[in-house]
Amino acid sequence: MKNTLHIIMLAVGLMGLLSGCSPDKTKVSLQTAFDELQEMNGRLSDVPLDSINAVRNRLLEAKQELIWLGADSNVVFVKLDAVVIEELSKANRYLKDSPNRFAGIFQEIERCKIQVVGLIDVIESDAEMDALGDSIDDLYITRNAEIECEAILKLNDVVTETLRLARLGLETDSSSWTSIDSLLQVKRGQWARGVAENGESI
Repeated sequence: MKNTLHIIMLAVGLMGLLSGCSPDKTKVSLQTAFDELQEMNGRLSDVPLDSINAVRNRLLEAKQELIWLGADSNVVFVKLDAVVIEELSKANRYLKDSPNRFAGIFQEIERCKIQVVGLIDVIESDAEMDALGDSIDDLYITRNAEIECEAILKLNDVVTETLRLARLGLETDSSSWTSIDSLLQVKRGQWARGVAENGESI
């Protein structure tokens, strides 16, 4: 609920920027934007990234092993196996980009924070020129504040989707891993028996 309120306030602030705001109102919108970034950071910090990465790696290893086993003529897959394999593929899809997605979001949050704080400092100091030598006026502040607020709104959508995928990946793994592990054991057994019967060295 708190996050939803921040987003509503940020969206309202953005509409105000688009219609033209005084520096004081722009500063309030920027502070709301900063609060939203803090909220995002908190939501992400509560995520068990180590557990997600461990599950992701385990699922990836299982997928690769099944692919390897499937290439052996001694290993036979039946129709019922497809259901388990689909669950494995689904869980992999949910979590495959997790490390990069989370790392990218944390970096973008920090970038946005720096930009927002910089704009607030500009307003408070009545600076007349930025680090690149460009003149600072109300239009400059409004335009740059608008860019950052829009970026933060989009970033919030990315955060929400990333958290949804992580949740679905963990849920799918939790409900399917026993079946996946059992399938792996069965196929390993088929492979080992085939090797033994053919007199090959394991």
